[in-house]
Amino acid sequence: MSRFRKIITIFLLVIGFAIATFEFYRTIRYAVDASLNQLYSGYLWMAVGFIVYLIFHKFFFRKNIDIMQTMSHEGAHMLVGALFLRRKIYQFNAKSSDALSYGDNTLGFVSSSRNGNRISIMSTLAPYMLPYLTFLLLFFRLMIKNECLPIIDVIIGFSLMFYILCWKKDTRRDQSDIQLCGVFLSYLYIATFLLLNISLIIYSLSGGISEPMNIIDAVKHYFVQTWNDILMLVDLVRN
Repeated sequence: MSRFRKIITIFLLVIGFAIATFEFYRTIRYAVDASLNQLYSGYLWMAVGFIVYLIFHKFFFRKNIDIMQTMSHEGAHMLVGALFLRRKIYQFNAKSSDALSYGDNTLGFVSSSRNGNRISIMSTLAPYMLPYLTFLLLFFRLMIKNECLPIIDVIIGFSLMFYILCWKKDTRRDQSDIQLCGVFLSYLYIATFLLLNISLIIYSLSGGISEPMNIIDAVKHYFVQTWNDILMLVDLVRN
């Protein structure tokens, strides 16, 4: 990435981070108000999913959590590269740290076609902020009867806690992906889109049992609200 392009990218991300932070604050307020009004929401069941995952993580996944997290990490690279950047995937590799030979610290990689030597920040940093299985479950939630929503919401919480622990493990300064994109730019990008994704998940689990929110409504609600907030700030600056 050229110096000029990097400066423009950072400038846009700083603005995006400020907006995402403000909208995340509004999202949390929205969730708290919904809970206080005692409407059905997925937040309680999502919390149950968090606890269930932590139990599984400690007692059932201990032997294989390493390779599970590596597969999830490399899966994000592959998913974004193949679906959104239209790259051809040549190889997918993931292994446990127990299988590393002396001097080898590479747990996994994805080999794909690229346009020259240009680095795509979208696919490079996808594993640090994109809970793709959680979003898949949110789309599956569209087909679930309202009476069964607590079950899918527990599973959604289960998957999200898995990603949270993956992010905690992987988001380090010495991580090769972060070094490749630049530490400051990487953390700014990750924080911006992490706030966006968590906000969409929270909105998706809101609403009453008779009129539950879903991922499509959540996306519409989020971006309409964001646009209205931007217009409000513009009006304040003008006045």
